[in-house]
Amino acid sequence: MNYIQIGFTKKTHGIGGEVKVVIKEQFEDLFLDADRVFLEMKGSKQPFFIKQVRGGGDLIVQFEDVANREEALPIQSRGIFLPENEVPEEALVVPDNGLLYGHLVGYLLVDQALGEIGPVIQVLDMPQQEISVVDYQGREVLVPLNPHFVLSVDDAARRVLVNLPDGLLEL
Repeated sequence: MNYIQIGFTKKTHGIGGEVKVVIKEQFEDLFLDADRVFLEMKGSKQPFFIKQVRGGGDLIVQFEDVANREEALPIQSRGIFLPENEVPEEALVVPDNGLLYGHLVGYLLVDQALGEIGPVIQVLDMPQQEISVVDYQGREVLVPLNPHFVLSVDDAARRVLVNLPDGLLEL
């Protein structure tokens, strides 16, 4: 079965097993109507049934069978998927926001020296350049997206290889 990535989980929220999630804008309605989604765990897609969704900015999700923070820890920073046959064609059209790197939301940022940094949560259009908001070790960091730092983009693997200056992630 083929899957479409519609977003990703972030970090846990509170002690009741909830997690924050980011869903791509064109998939929000599908996610809110879904009874279950699939999370990538140990190289395979595993179903997780949605018990409750709440929140305004970041969505906060309670999955069935995830009752506390300890049970939610393994599902942090995981891709959220729906089966391809459940995603209508019109949802696959990425809105053209005029950004060169705007399609990288949900991609994994990987530094050639440090390894995996985290998922791209958002791409901001700043006057000088585009900036990615990346979930790095439970906090959001800003990483410039320009040809000096971006070495390659692998759309099939949904990975962005970068060469970041020393200390950038500590700002």
